[in-house]
Amino acid sequence: MNIRLLLMLAGGGAFFWAFRRWRAAVQLAMVVLVLEGVFRKWIFLGAQDLIYFAKDVLLIAAYGGFLSERQRLRGLWIPRAPALYFTLAAGAVWGLFQVLNPELPNIFVGMLGFKSYFLYVPLLFVLPAVFPSDAAVARFLMRYLLLSIPVGLLAVAQFFSSSTSSLNTYARSPTEDLSSAVTFGSSSFVRVTGTFSFITGYSAYLTSVVMLSLAVLATTRWRLGGNFKIYLVLGMAVMGMLMTGSRGPVVIVGVTFPLYWWLAVVREKQRGATFVRLLIGLVLVGAFVFFVGGDALGAFQGRAAGNQLELLGRIAEPFTAPFRVLPIAGLLGYGIGATHQAATAVTPGIPPFSWLHGHLIEVEPGRVMLEVGPIGFLLVYLGRLLMIALALQQAFRLKTLFHRSIAVASFMIFLSALPGGVIFDVTTGLLYWFFGGLLFLAMRLDRQMALSPPAVPPASIPRART
Repeated sequence: MNIRLLLMLAGGGAFFWAFRRWRAAVQLAMVVLVLEGVFRKWIFLGAQDLIYFAKDVLLIAAYGGFLSERQRLRGLWIPRAPALYFTLAAGAVWGLFQVLNPELPNIFVGMLGFKSYFLYVPLLFVLPAVFPSDAAVARFLMRYLLLSIPVGLLAVAQFFSSSTSSLNTYARSPTEDLSSAVTFGSSSFVRVTGTFSFITGYSAYLTSVVMLSLAVLATTRWRLGGNFKIYLVLGMAVMGMLMTGSRGPVVIVGVTFPLYWWLAVVREKQRGATFVRLLIGLVLVGAFVFFVGGDALGAFQGRAAGNQLELLGRIAEPFTAPFRVLPIAGLLGYGIGATHQAATAVTPGIPPFSWLHGHLIEVEPGRVMLEVGPIGFLLVYLGRLLMIALALQQAFRLKTLFHRSIAVASFMIFLSALPGGVIFDVTTGLLYWFFGGLLFLAMRLDRQMALSPPAVPPASIPRART
């Protein structure tokens, strides 16, 4: 039987399972996000597109299962954030309008674009219903972090393999050149992808792993005892960042870490002792990266030592591109999905991106302006600013250390994603809204604990509560 047909039948079965077991399906979708590249690059080479949509099938079914239980979940508390809800709803309405933009080559491009903008937004409301307690979410987050260790070991193997090794390949069309992988340029080492299809996906994943690791360490006030696995996860994630050769994640961690230090260390109790342990922990992580990942550090330094003006230009481009594109986009833009990298797959027989009339742009803010015009751009980025503000507010407001740490991690993710690829990089997009759901979950659990505090803190979550 044709492999594509088998996968479609399996997808149908997975859809019905996910509808009935929607809580497990949401968690499985996050694991699939990490592992789908394995199937796309090495196993189902002729069905990469079907594997790409596997997590989306699980999430759509999970949304349906969540809605089917809306009567039983009616009492589930939803955070008060009317400005955010209005902005998201208005953005979705504008997105539906943009699906019919006459500049688009067909409606399928618009549907693809709408999916990219809004498919993962419901996680804000679904994820808080997935985990009933602190213990449940802590178990999942710990396992999710530990999953990064085998992913990191694969990346190490890729780094020390040749660019023509079967380990170093990407999820690409059979017609594309698969003969070699991207190297650092200054050396023969390969820029790794781990289990992900491309470098950008692995880089986004590593950023989220670092943020979650910092959140977990904050809940234990950076104690060394009992945290060996988390320190290992953090060290391997930092080393993985170097092996990708992507400067963006390193810059993001460097820029946001002082905010983490202020919110998760300076403002908390026992900040003096925590600061000392933090310094010791950072020294240990740095020593691990230096002695174990010395080659990765050297290769990254060689790449980072390139044209500094070019690097500054890349940092500034997301902030300047929208203004440069505005006169071209006009009031309505070229339609949602017009610049999507997969648009050519639903426009057979049409020259790629001919509908843009040569107005191609790389960075996401410029692409958003080009697609949905100034109104859509304002709604998209106002929503992101409101997410940042909400996370920062909760970092001050939540009563327990565990919940505040989640809020701090979410704040750093939202802040780093402001100029980033939330829409056009599926890994970043799913992780972004997953952290949004985690923030809402922390707010719900914190309120629940304030209303009925447990007599004894559960043993499976960090004991530090204040």
